[in-house]
Amino acid sequence: MTRRNLFIVLSVILGIVLTGVIRASGTNGVGQTPFVGFWEAIDSFDGSTQRLSITCTSDKSCDVRLNDTAFSLSCSNQIGFAQGVGSIQGNALTVELTLSCSNLDGTSTPAGSQMNEFVLDPKNKTLTNQNDDPVPVPNVFFKVSQ
Repeated sequence: MTRRNLFIVLSVILGIVLTGVIRASGTNGVGQTPFVGFWEAIDSFDGSTQRLSITCTSDKSCDVRLNDTAFSLSCSNQIGFAQGVGSIQGNALTVELTLSCSNLDGTSTPAGSQMNEFVLDPKNKTLTNQNDDPVPVPNVFFKVSQ
């Protein structure tokens, strides 16, 4: 076997091994886990639209940002937003979100914080938001884009 052919064979083997390692680690690139992307849900409490953006680093630390067209429990039906940094353990992303209410003058008012656990259902490709809201049915997010 010539050196060129040997190099090609070794490159192919290395590519196969690295692909297996990446898949086994649950990522599909640097910082890419199934959690990463843009998600949407209908709030089961008040029917408002919730949009969730998740970006993660390679160490599975994730920036989470949530917008809600009506934060009923925290903001008296005002538009609200929340943000925080969380971590992934198995199929759950746990994050403490800092809640804020949007005011008509363009400012925002703090509205507290809340622990959230976004549980990934890999089969249905959904995220279920488990938190301390007094809602019997948790919000289920569907991925809109990567």
